[in-house]
Amino acid sequence: MRLSRDFLRLSIHLTRRVILISVFFSLPSSALAQNLSAMRITFLQAEQYIRQERNEDYFALADTLKNYPLYPYLQYQWLVRHLDDTASVLDFLHDYPASRYASALHDQWLIYLGKQKQWLLFLNHYKHTKNPSLACYFAEAQLQIGQQQDALDFARQAWISGLPQPEACDGLFDRFKKSAQFSSALVWQRFTAALQLNHPELAKYLLQLLPPEEQATANIWLKLHHNPEQVRQSADWKTSYTDAGVLFAHAIQRWLENDLNAALDTWDEQKDQFKIPAEIVSDTEKRLGIHLALKRDPRSIAKLTQFAGSDSIAKQWRIRAALSLQNWPEVLTGIADLNASEKNEDRWQYWQAKALLGTGQQQQAISILQAIAKHRSLYAFMAADYLHQDIELAHNPIAVSESSLSQLKNSPEFLSIQELLFIDRKPEATRQWWHAVAVMNPQELSAAAKLAQQWQWPSMTIFTLAQANLWDDMELRFPLHYNVEVTANAAVQQLDPALLFALIRQESAFDALAGSPAGAMGLMQIMPQTAQHIAKTLKQNWQNDNNLLLPELNIRYGSYYFKNLLNQFNGHVVLATAAYNAGANRIKQWRPQKQALPADIWIETIPFKETRSYVSSVLMYTLIYQQRLNRNSLKISELMLPINPG
Repeated sequence: MRLSRDFLRLSIHLTRRVILISVFFSLPSSALAQNLSAMRITFLQAEQYIRQERNEDYFALADTLKNYPLYPYLQYQWLVRHLDDTASVLDFLHDYPASRYASALHDQWLIYLGKQKQWLLFLNHYKHTKNPSLACYFAEAQLQIGQQQDALDFARQAWISGLPQPEACDGLFDRFKKSAQFSSALVWQRFTAALQLNHPELAKYLLQLLPPEEQATANIWLKLHHNPEQVRQSADWKTSYTDAGVLFAHAIQRWLENDLNAALDTWDEQKDQFKIPAEIVSDTEKRLGIHLALKRDPRSIAKLTQFAGSDSIAKQWRIRAALSLQNWPEVLTGIADLNASEKNEDRWQYWQAKALLGTGQQQQAISILQAIAKHRSLYAFMAADYLHQDIELAHNPIAVSESSLSQLKNSPEFLSIQELLFIDRKPEATRQWWHAVAVMNPQELSAAAKLAQQWQWPSMTIFTLAQANLWDDMELRFPLHYNVEVTANAAVQQLDPALLFALIRQESAFDALAGSPAGAMGLMQIMPQTAQHIAKTLKQNWQNDNNLLLPELNIRYGSYYFKNLLNQFNGHVVLATAAYNAGANRIKQWRPQKQALPADIWIETIPFKETRSYVSSVLMYTLIYQQRLNRNSLKISELMLPINPG
């Protein structure tokens, strides 16, 4: 009977919303605009009342906004400040079950219930989640109602993960440590896992839980974790400690990051003195092999050939090691060892063709190059260049009807997004957008991407197409926003505008408000300290870091910075592009030591995956933007000049 009443209530609520929306948008356009304008002002005032905790004033205004698209957002803001109001929380969850705010409110409310130890209410409303705080509270609630084994099993898995856990897990872990399942062996398991995941502070805390006679050994682990070079010295632990081999391998894996040759020599000299589990031996050898390959060391091939096994990354670095030596037979052998899916990637098809050319098998190589030249990737474009063919973009615009766009635009979710954009809440609009498109099929996502284009929101157009795996509409994927600013600054810095567009497309996807965890800002992702230096050089006043969010200034400084890098690397686009991502000092370290490398090989063997992908994308985007701009001033062969020793 309860289910029937709830279903009836929800049906009435949804029907009422549909009627209200229909009535709302049947108003004359002038009346609609006036009504929305008044509601926006009221909404902003209601938000202010929430911040001021003027509840009665808030309620009075909120009652007038129930037909406004942002009413759920407004009510959510009030409720997260009043999580003790269970009835109001439950009403909201009932009235707006599909809202993004329902999910967010639900999790915050459950965390509140967990902190308040309201376990029965918590259990009545808990849903399985990946949120570690809620998962721990759920296990603690299970303990309270007698489901001890399930709770302790979960606690054990969370404990041995070696990861720091949120404060919400403290109560659960306290109960676990008092249970019969707990032992010093589990402390050791968490301790070593924490160090292997590089969480030494957690390991240091766990040391206190060990018996006094075992703490000396734990201190050796901590010492070698911080100073792994000490592993080469003679020490009692090497013969007296049961897991000495595991500790030795851990120290070697830490050491190779800073002194590869010394770590490798010590490993080869001492590894046979220990009993080391086979999987740890293999993992250590693979790490040594990959780091040798990162330094283009010929010894890497033998190590990776022997220990790569089924490890895809190790197999690929075996090929890269052979490429850096231009050992074409070994390249072919390495590619043959990839799985079928990897072999068919443009990347490895291209290198197979180059290796075939290097071993005199020209006809087979040409056949492969002709096949991949029909695709759209940097490797396809390099293949086309080798064949003296034009690149193929295979532009295929998506088709969306006006009725589909209108229906989407007037749906409750997108009405709220429009309003958020109108009141300059772009971050919130972005979150709401992703909630709205999360359940869409490719056809609906196509309409959403076109709508984002209409709203002059290029970053959302690009990301929505990617979510739908729709890659063939070149105009949507590679927009020409900020064309005036790009063209003007390209002329000032004597740069090809296609290159600037490519950098913006890669750095921010045309999101002027983009920011990175490191602090880079804006369209071309410039660090504030870099911008301050540029401003000083250009004799311009620097007022505020947020100025980097202004498109014209960001493009001006970004183009200036890239031109400086280009000058620093003697006009070499590949090196300047890599430096824009990884810094000029790293690029100097990555340049070949003795003889020049072809640019395609140098790019393929860049040590950082992020920079490797970055350079490939920028070069590919540059060639695409050349076609978008109807230019033909850049040739891939001109971009891909040999990389000379630094």
